[in-house]
Amino acid sequence: MALETDQTKTPTPLDAVAIGGIVRDELDRRDKYLEFAQGQIEKDRAYFKHLYNYAVAFLAILVGGAAYFSYTSVNQMRGDIKASADAERTEMKSTVDAELNRDKAEMAALRTQVENTGTEAQITVKKELENIRTEVQKKIDTEFRSENITHLIGVAAKERTEKELTRVINSEASKQVAQGIKDQWPEIQKVVEDQTKDAVKALQPTISSAVDKATQEQVKTSVEPIQNKLAAYDVSIRIGSLATLAHGDNRQAFDELLEVALGNKPESTNPDLRNMADATVGAIIQSTESGLQMGYSFKEKQTPDSMKQFLLSPNQLDRAAALDNYPPNDITILPTLVTMIKSDTSINVLHKAVVRFNTLTKQSFRFFQTKEILDWWDKNKSSFQ
Repeated sequence: MALETDQTKTPTPLDAVAIGGIVRDELDRRDKYLEFAQGQIEKDRAYFKHLYNYAVAFLAILVGGAAYFSYTSVNQMRGDIKASADAERTEMKSTVDAELNRDKAEMAALRTQVENTGTEAQITVKKELENIRTEVQKKIDTEFRSENITHLIGVAAKERTEKELTRVINSEASKQVAQGIKDQWPEIQKVVEDQTKDAVKALQPTISSAVDKATQEQVKTSVEPIQNKLAAYDVSIRIGSLATLAHGDNRQAFDELLEVALGNKPESTNPDLRNMADATVGAIIQSTESGLQMGYSFKEKQTPDSMKQFLLSPNQLDRAAALDNYPPNDITILPTLVTMIKSDTSINVLHKAVVRFNTLTKQSFRFFQTKEILDWWDKNKSSFQ
């Protein structure tokens, strides 16, 4: 049977070799953490790059399709407008030609009527003269058998002479009128043609006005639907571009989408565009305000004054690193933070600036409440000077 004895265990003292081993283990562990973090960063960068390339390709396809349909619609519109204008011009020319032909036909009928009138007058005069000669001859034969032959011859001759002269005068006048009309026919025809041309010329403003009005109405009817479609495509493409830019940390694009989502823009009247803006803004807010945030640091140690200069750097990573590493209780940075909240172009930098502003002023503003922050600062900035 073994004897049991109480023995007090004492810790083994650490020598330089053991300490060195512990330090190496700690360094190895930290190196593994660093490699793991760098690997995750590379994977995230590759994922976002793939997502960005996909979005750009989709946008290019959308823009190309819109351009193709726009080009096809405009070509069709031009063809319709040209065909309509040619039809109007042809119809107007046909109308004018018909009027001219009608005037020419009327002039030819008038000319024929005048010629027929002259011929009929000659035939009538000749027939009447023959009748007179026959009647006179009968009267002479009868009267020569009576005693009053001399008196009757005188009376008859006088009456017949007056009638004959009257008929001869009328016949000659008709003949002269017909001959005058025939001689003056070229001038009459020219006068009628000139008057017709003047009448058509006087109607030219009315004709032009009617053609212009019909053309403008046709153009408006054809172009207006295309313009409406192009405007709708343009707005959709613009909202899609803003969504892509906002996901790429563009603060201006985010602000515009926020206004659309809140109903403060003309695009808000389109339910689809408003839903797109609201979904994009909500996703960015959720991602930006999540508990997991990436911190930035400088390779070299910086003083507060040098970090103030980095806050004004055009590089957003410099501004983000300055906000992450600036002394936490220095309120002299507040005016610079207000300037960044007002106009910084990066959503990430804006969020970091609002977080630092809330910490120093004991407020709880969200990063997209720019107007509320600026109004509060105008009322309370004297308390921090």
